[in-house]
Amino acid sequence: MKQANLKLFPLAWPIFIEIALFMLMGNIDVIMLSRFNEVAVAAVGNANQIFGLVGLIFSVITMSTAVLLGQYIGAKRNDQLNILGSTAMFGNLVFSLMLSLIIIFFSRQILSLINVPNEAIELAVSYMVIVGGFIFVHSLSMTLSSMIKSSGNTRPVMMVALFMNVLNVIGNYIFLFGPFGIPVLGVQGVAISTAVSRFLGFLYYFYYVKKHLNIHISVKYLFPFPKEIVKKMLHVGIPSALEPLSYQMSQLVIFSIINTLGLVVINTRLYVMTLIWFVFLACMAISQASQIMVAQMIGANKEKEVKSIVYRNLRLSYLITVPLSILLAFFGQYLITIFTNDPAIIQLARWIFMVDVFVELGRVTNLVIINSAKGAGDVKFPAYIGIASMWIFAVGFSYILGVSLGWGLIGIWVSFGLDESVRAVIMLIRWQTNGWHGKKLV
Repeated sequence: MKQANLKLFPLAWPIFIEIALFMLMGNIDVIMLSRFNEVAVAAVGNANQIFGLVGLIFSVITMSTAVLLGQYIGAKRNDQLNILGSTAMFGNLVFSLMLSLIIIFFSRQILSLINVPNEAIELAVSYMVIVGGFIFVHSLSMTLSSMIKSSGNTRPVMMVALFMNVLNVIGNYIFLFGPFGIPVLGVQGVAISTAVSRFLGFLYYFYYVKKHLNIHISVKYLFPFPKEIVKKMLHVGIPSALEPLSYQMSQLVIFSIINTLGLVVINTRLYVMTLIWFVFLACMAISQASQIMVAQMIGANKEKEVKSIVYRNLRLSYLITVPLSILLAFFGQYLITIFTNDPAIIQLARWIFMVDVFVELGRVTNLVIINSAKGAGDVKFPAYIGIASMWIFAVGFSYILGVSLGWGLIGIWVSFGLDESVRAVIMLIRWQTNGWHGKKLV
């Protein structure tokens, strides 16, 4: 037990910094744009909602790569790493290039489907075309970073995230405020800054995987075609990606509902989520570290030790996340003034932060238990339960409470809490009754 606890911290703290910086990279656009143009905030917020969905399509391969790599390392099967890495990279390259083209040519139609306000569509399109045109770079970076983290060395990913954020902030400042006579490009400049920083991050990831992990990416490893590895990747990747993919699709439906409630509600949701992300940040880091630990332990045939370690990780997540959520309930209305001084937004956000304490209790449980189950190879059950719960409770009750009963954004947030809580209870029962046993992949 002591050894497992010592492993958690060195794994989790760089992931914590990396996720914080990754979130900051997306949210810094919102923070800086909020000083530039409120319509631009709504435009980029809607575009990023689409990119969140697109990123989860890539996760079919990325998630399976993380789990399989961890189990191969635990089982000391290094002979399979080049084949796995090459299969993952070329697979995601094909998917992401196709999606880049779809975004470039059909961004306007996609935004219209989620009821983006007319005044925000043009700005959203310009952002989507630039960032979406280079989405394949983001896809490959996700794959490479999952390899690095699954190896047990999470610091390089943290350092790249830091570099990308610094570059992104500098680029945003240049293109939004035009120092030294540089043309102000607004939303287009923010998009260029995001794309360039992601590309440079990708170059370092590629170098690190080859130099330090000794994983070589080459077409030659695809001949003969690695059918068994592809089969395992799909076995893990499709169910693993289905739940977050369904989540993003459900969020698009909910976001479509929110878009009918006006600009105040749209921006309240965006500002609130920006702050809430930092509340469950530590939990996300612990859950990812837990997945890495579980995958390597399962690969090394240490199944008996896994259960208690995951519960310890879960308790730590509660101790960090719940107090932060309560603090945000009391002081969130003051923090929201970082983005806006609109009294309507501040008042609505105050109530949302209170309801969110209820949401976070379930979310913490789901993140740690579901990621740990994935590390063990148990991917189908969490996906099926998650999909059913989110569409019944998150989407269904968002309409019932938010629209039919007229509770608005508060009703939608109550629906989020119902979804997370139902899933949390089911997953805790699943973990306690050992339903994840016997799912080893290698």
